[in-house]
Amino acid sequence: MKRLFVIKALMLLLITAAMMLSFTRCRKSLETVTPAGGEKVCITINVSNGSRHDVNPENGLVTYTEGDVIYVGNEGKYIGTLTCHEADDHYEFVGDITNPQTTDYLHFYFIGGINVDLSSLTVGETTSFDVDISNQTTTLPVLSYVHTAEHYYGETAYRCMLENKCGLVKFTLANGTSEAAKITGMKTGATINFADPGNPIVANGTRDAITMKSENETDKLAIILPQDAVTDGLVLIDGVAYSYDMAAVTENDYLTINIDNTTPSTDKVFTVSKNGNVVRFSLGNLQYDKRTSKYSFMEHQYDVVETEYQNVGENYSRQDIVGLFGWGTGDNPTMTSEDTLDYEVFKDWGDYCGDPTGNSYHWYTLSEDEWAWLIGIRAQAAPGVTCREGNRFLHARITVDGKSYYGIIVYPDGYYGGIGGYAYNNYRNVAAVSAGDWSSMEAAGAVFLPGAGTRNGLKVSDCNIKGGYWSSTLSNYRVDLYNDRAVYLMLFMDDLFTSLDPSGRTRRIFGYSVRLVR
Repeated sequence: MKRLFVIKALMLLLITAAMMLSFTRCRKSLETVTPAGGEKVCITINVSNGSRHDVNPENGLVTYTEGDVIYVGNEGKYIGTLTCHEADDHYEFVGDITNPQTTDYLHFYFIGGINVDLSSLTVGETTSFDVDISNQTTTLPVLSYVHTAEHYYGETAYRCMLENKCGLVKFTLANGTSEAAKITGMKTGATINFADPGNPIVANGTRDAITMKSENETDKLAIILPQDAVTDGLVLIDGVAYSYDMAAVTENDYLTINIDNTTPSTDKVFTVSKNGNVVRFSLGNLQYDKRTSKYSFMEHQYDVVETEYQNVGENYSRQDIVGLFGWGTGDNPTMTSEDTLDYEVFKDWGDYCGDPTGNSYHWYTLSEDEWAWLIGIRAQAAPGVTCREGNRFLHARITVDGKSYYGIIVYPDGYYGGIGGYAYNNYRNVAAVSAGDWSSMEAAGAVFLPGAGTRNGLKVSDCNIKGGYWSSTLSNYRVDLYNDRAVYLMLFMDDLFTSLDPSGRTRRIFGYSVRLVR
């Protein structure tokens, strides 16, 4: 039986009116069974509106088919699943819930069109699990939630309506195509949260490309988690990027967007995931001015702020401009604390810097996985499998106005050389790049990440010798001396042993560079 899902979308009532549920304890199971986890109760959900429809944004009906699953929570824990079965004149969700407590509601999470490994969930223990909505080629996911109006109290019936927690977006192309279309930079991970029913289904921060469902050659559909508006976003079709703008997506939303796929975007993009997500880099490292309390991007890609042997003072008391930040200090950029506990929660600089370019772009910090895909880990570099294809980077010293700047030149997608006789994807040897060649590379979309050094507490060292660029990813690795969790960063050095590691690890208290993307 073909599985088809549709998000309630067009009208303001949306999914809140799409699924009427009546919950009763199964009459064949009135006797209680007492397993190790506590009382097990069999319940049946009778679905009064259960007709099937194909994906239809004109009426937006959510439908259910054989095998659909509702996950049940109670007292902040997962307590069982209910599975859809076709009855004579309706559909029923039937299953067991274990040890429901009368001090809480029954919380129902309908997760349609997504395969979940049930063996990874433990009744009475699991407080949350994650789902991925990046591939919507054949099935639109359904993420909805409701809790019963009353606390659980045995055999009495309950009624409620599921509420949609996502939005449906329809992209209409100027030129129809049968090629897969991807929308990039979306939040593609959702956390099903039993522990906090006030936030039952939330985006977990993962950004990737969503492969959309083709309604026909011109209309492409995607389920989008609630998120901010997108300015100058990208849709990829057959490897070509096209720009679009999208309003903020809210729960139960329905948006339509026209895509002019006759005119490709002129921006140079960089693939940062196996799924095909692409980003655009800021053309300069991030800096913060204490005098104005504002962030900005440095004027030139090779610009740095701190100098060798500099003592910046506590909270940068000895200088006004900050360029080496402790990990996740978007809300407190001048912090120089050497206490790891002061860096417990990652605050992305992109969430605090606004848009220094004067547009309405939203900037963010790459994850460890994205740095690794962008650059490639030397011992594991298999283009198209563990990292992106083509000429990815050049370990280099560029000379501008007689001054040498050490760093990494990162090439955009589709760059195949032609400027100078350099050995690309160079993990070891450092190429000497002339000002003219660098100017040509920059015009072709290349990004330069200068080796701005590192700050240990108040002292700066290794300027123009070492470069580190923060990721947003905390590591499970424990730093031996301090026994605190390390964090990933893209790290390179031109010293006795020249090296480059997009998945380097360090302590959170050190100061390193930030290069944002959008």
